[in-house]
Amino acid sequence: MIGVLGPGGIGGLVAARLAAAGHDVTIVASERTAAEITARGLRFTAPGTPEDVSYPTARAYLTEPVDVLFVAVKATDLLPALQRIPAKTLGNATVVPFLNGVDHMSLLRATYPEANVAAATIAVEATRHRPGVVEQVSTMADVGLTEGSDVAELLAKAGFDVTTHPDESTALWRKLVFLAPFALLTTSAQAPLGEALEKRGEWLHPLAQEAAAAAKSQNAEVDAEAVEARIRGAAPTFRSSLLKDFLDGRALELDAIAGPIIRALGRDNAPATVDAVATILGS
Repeated sequence: MIGVLGPGGIGGLVAARLAAAGHDVTIVASERTAAEITARGLRFTAPGTPEDVSYPTARAYLTEPVDVLFVAVKATDLLPALQRIPAKTLGNATVVPFLNGVDHMSLLRATYPEANVAAATIAVEATRHRPGVVEQVSTMADVGLTEGSDVAELLAKAGFDVTTHPDESTALWRKLVFLAPFALLTTSAQAPLGEALEKRGEWLHPLAQEAAAAAKSQNAEVDAEAVEARIRGAAPTFRSSLLKDFLDGRALELDAIAGPIIRALGRDNAPATVDAVATILGS
């Protein structure tokens, strides 16, 4: 039995792929979204494939134990969302959080002391068009896990490209060192990647350097030059989730994305990150 907390772009994608692979999936969501999926199913599209419609169980609260719980809510929504997952019901399940940042790990372990909380990341562009209707926009769907994770095979068989890392810090910071420069650059420019590079391309190098330095301070080695090259080589239409939230007027995950870098280095040693945050907040 698999649970998915938060069937937005990421959670809906995970639920749909696992359901298509034959797993028994329970979605935990708001009352409205749970009712929508119960009545109409979960509709999912991905590049080059026809629409898939599945009918996972959908509830407003987790009422039965699961073996694995994927947590796929926004960092800004994590605390209220966890009220839908009672610790006694979850028990010793494996919890796989697909959240931005690094600070959620300690919160999840404090909330679910009996559970096995596994460090995990996901890199994919996905959008929830409305409750129960999810589109995978990018062709890539990459998952990072710590070595020895018991969900690696589960996700690989569901069509994800899974990479394992030797330790938790590396697994989390490898994504953040890519995400922070990309998200801060595109959101401060209020534009997709190609236009953002034209407007503020000189910001990318210091942002990547600061993110990599913060990772190193937490015992995670990430090549800043390789990250910068990867971002510059990405599709010009690529938009970060932070940019989408900014344009739609939703709460921003700035603390989850930029906060760990500033806290690790100190404000004086992360001027590009601090300036990017100030620009976004002042927009």
